Amino acid sequence: MSKNAIVTLHDACPSFASRSFKITKELEKLEIKYNIALVPFFNGEQDLPRFSKFVEEIKHCRAEIALHGLYHETRRRQIDNFGTSTKATAEQEIRAGLHIFQEVGLDPAVFVPPCWQLNINSIETLAKLKFRLTEIQEKLILIFQRTFKKIPVPKVLNWDSCADPEKNTVNIGRNRRRFELLHKQKIEIIRIALHPRDPYEALEDQKNMICRLKDQGYQFVTYSEIIPKLQKCLVNGNASCSFTAY
Repeated sequence: MSKNAIVTLHDACPSFASRSFKITKELEKLEIKYNIALVPFFNGEQDLPRFSKFVEEIKHCRAEIALHGLYHETRRRQIDNFGTSTKATAEQEIRAGLHIFQEVGLDPAVFVPPCWQLNINSIETLAKLKFRLTEIQEKLILIFQRTFKKIPVPKVLNWDSCADPEKNTVNIGRNRRRFELLHKQKIEIIRIALHPRDPYEALEDQKNMICRLKDQGYQFVTYSEIIPKLQKCLVNGNASCSFTAY
């Protein structure tokens, strides 16, 4: 497999529109393919059909749009937790998110769980609803009609652990060090997660990482574009598709 980079803007929603579109504009200047993890009903208040201007601007981005939970977080700041959900709850919330997406003309094939939390109940629900791919911190998960395959990959580079830009500054040095390791080893799949609540100075680091990966020959792919590459590796049993996690 060629070297691939998956760049995703998480937590896109009307509350974070200004910061989100600042990030997407910077990504589009870099002329890469990327993804947007879009929240359908942020805080249980911001249902996307009521924010048509925001939705149209999202659609004009040169990105694949993935479903990112239902509320992402409630008004009490409780995060959607698909890592502990019962099957009934997972199905109810994912169906609700899909319904909102369909109302605004979106038909996602990929589900990105908030905080990368996902259990078997949620994965089985995603298979039932015909999603093709999801992910957790150290795995990409290919979804088939009646089964799924977890593929180990390096832990995603993530700057938002506190939902607060100032507190998140602790992640800047950590991610610089982790990126240097991944870059030196020429790892086959590197994922970069950007958030509206990243520390503001992190964007320069993120752009620098993307440029260095471009220079090293990485292909920047959407989630849907990585699916056939992973499937091909699984079918061929290719040893080069053994992704080492760091």
